[in-house]
Amino acid sequence: MNRIIRGILLVAPLLSMPLFPASADKLPPSQFISVMQNNTLTGRDADHVRFHVYFLPGGIVTYENRHGINDHGTWMLNKNGNVCITWASMMAGKQNCYSVNVDKNNITFSNEDASLKGDLLGGVQPLSKD
Repeated sequence: MNRIIRGILLVAPLLSMPLFPASADKLPPSQFISVMQNNTLTGRDADHVRFHVYFLPGGIVTYENRHGINDHGTWMLNKNGNVCITWASMMAGKQNCYSVNVDKNNITFSNEDASLKGDLLGGVQPLSKD
């Protein structure tokens, strides 16, 4: 009987642990500006080239990657709460809208065509040439 009780006491804490990591939360539109303002979104593109994106108040967005490619464009929040970005050169100037999910400093922009994962570095960070 004591072995059964000890076994239950040893297993009980394991049962309370989540089986899967907590999922990221959709970023409410009202918080997008406060999360992105004065912050650097960084990640790697499909070719594994590091990039930085800056969302500025007033709907301006800038992009730079480690190979020296730069672009700028506009961003807005649509009626569904998604972030819509139109680049001057990239993506043929076509507007793309993304759902934004945040889990601590990890951020994911996704739509039916693509999913981009990145990190928030805090502040405006210069792009290293690593």
